[in-house]
Amino acid sequence: MKRVFSLLLAVSLVLTLLVPFTGVVVHKLASTVFLLLCLGHTVASRKKMGPRRWALLGAVVLAFVSGVLSLVFAAIPWVLALHKAISITCVFFLAIHIFAYRRGFRGGVRHDA
Repeated sequence: MKRVFSLLLAVSLVLTLLVPFTGVVVHKLASTVFLLLCLGHTVASRKKMGPRRWALLGAVVLAFVSGVLSLVFAAIPWVLALHKAISITCVFFLAIHIFAYRRGFRGGVRHDA
């Protein structure tokens, strides 16, 4: 079950990142699914949540909220620029999180032992 959950997280993240190829509608749907899966992932690993992981969840939520605001205030160009900057930063830290905590990776940090 954990593998399926991780796979769904990865697929929704990739679909969210492929906005130039899939379009805005798929991006909105995939980002909503990704946010919901992130919240589920947080609930599943709530005992392991440290300040860095809470900050990462906050960054994901902030990217989602800034995306909603960029849809609402489409006439203001700096709102979309802010969303892009937050999203790129969020993807950077998500990549670090995935690399550091991936199970089965030789040399990665394992917190289950």
